[in-house]
Amino acid sequence: MNWEKIEINLDDGTKTMAQAPVIISASRSTDIPAFYADWLVDRLSKGYVKWKNPFNGVPLYVCFNKARLVVFWTKNLKPILQHLVCLFIKLHNQSTFV
Repeated sequence: MNWEKIEINLDDGTKTMAQAPVIISASRSTDIPAFYADWLVDRLSKGYVKWKNPFNGVPLYVCFNKARLVVFWTKNLKPILQHLVCLFIKLHNQSTFV
């Protein structure tokens, strides 16, 4: 699948291309809401995440600018509950949480 790509600014000021998917299915292999809720909120505020493809090891950047739907897979919602207001404020005009 080919996602739209957009140019983003990294934390160090350099520019790179990032995938900009409309739907993000997060944490199917890693329970982000249960174990990395603080990291997730930080990355949402930065606007992108660096992801390493588990099949070929190639790093990719994923930007949240075009995201309209974020699906979280979790067995323990409790750690992310404290961040729901923050997540809603950051993404309320942009995304739907399922």
